[in-house]
Amino acid sequence: MKQLLLLLLLIPGLLPAQENPKYLEGAVPVADGKVVFTRELSLPGAPRQAIFNGALTWANERFMPDGEFQSRVLTSDAENGQIACLGQQYLVFTNKTLALDRAVVQFHLTLTCTPGACAMKMSAIRYRYNVGDKWENIPAEEQITDKYTLTKKKDKLIKATGKFRIHTIDLMDELHDGLGKALAGLAAPQQPAAPQTASPAPTPTATATPTPAAADGATLPGYKAIAPDKMPGNIYKMLSENWMLITAGDDNGFNMMTASWGGLGHLYNKPVAFCFINPTRHTVRYMETHDTYTLSFYTETYREALNYCSSHSGRNEDKVQGSGLTPLTTPSGSKAFSEAWMIIECRKMVEQPFSADALRYPEVKAKWGKDLHKMFVGEILRVWVK
Repeated sequence: MKQLLLLLLLIPGLLPAQENPKYLEGAVPVADGKVVFTRELSLPGAPRQAIFNGALTWANERFMPDGEFQSRVLTSDAENGQIACLGQQYLVFTNKTLALDRAVVQFHLTLTCTPGACAMKMSAIRYRYNVGDKWENIPAEEQITDKYTLTKKKDKLIKATGKFRIHTIDLMDELHDGLGKALAGLAAPQQPAAPQTASPAPTPTATATPTPAAADGATLPGYKAIAPDKMPGNIYKMLSENWMLITAGDDNGFNMMTASWGGLGHLYNKPVAFCFINPTRHTVRYMETHDTYTLSFYTETYREALNYCSSHSGRNEDKVQGSGLTPLTTPSGSKAFSEAWMIIECRKMVEQPFSADALRYPEVKAKWGKDLHKMFVGEILRVWVK
């Protein structure tokens, strides 16, 4: 490998005038002999769990298998706030007619979430590159450090290796910016400092109890509101494979249940969500006695919690405590859970029990005709995403 690099250094034209200090001396950090890039996002006031949930949603979208690449989330540890990802992708140096120059980069990205911050670490970086008539697997330590990419004066980059350095630094910046945008809504707004003017001590008064925010212009800490037509994801997959929680009630009492039957649509000129509940379920009585409810969606990390909510009844035990989920109250006064990556607030529009005569498929009638569900259609008031 070292002989190859020496040969590249001797080829004419390998010393372009590259003077952007972003890529020069010290731009590639080395710790204990290994190239390790680090960044930190500051999110004042954001709880660790909310940061973790938002980071995991971003990671699941950013690191997905694609053709020959096997990018994926390797592990997610909610208890310790850590997420580990494997990244594989092309670094494209030149893409012109009859001139395609690119390398495959593989790396590990670790996210560590703490209250008010998220630390990023990119390490174990390797390149696969076609040199001459064979492919080379090159560690970053032998390709993008100051020793291999800077001229003697350290004021310019060597073209042959510098292109790897530039694109790797840009990749780390892209990851940092992408995660930053995904978590931007979590930071608490900074309050302006009070003016320093002398004034008499204020007379103590009773603290007013905050009133719930109205649906229009409402906010939900840790989430941002989006229009129903901007909802992300494949709703069929989200229901049939990932499931959701239906939660009804209020601060005086509520219950949740796991569900995979439902959908989204348009009814009476309103965006709507519909779901189906067996009337024997404990949640039905809350659906029947309250005007609003929520449908909430979760990442694979919370599969065990959703399994628990599916197999246990709120009649017999405290399902919230048993599930380990954290309740929150939406602007409509309904209940949901802060671990959800998306919450749909609904106002009940239609409540209709099925009848056996309405079931047209014989096999469906045979299986479900004696255990008829009730349909609920709700106007979508607000969609919250992390």
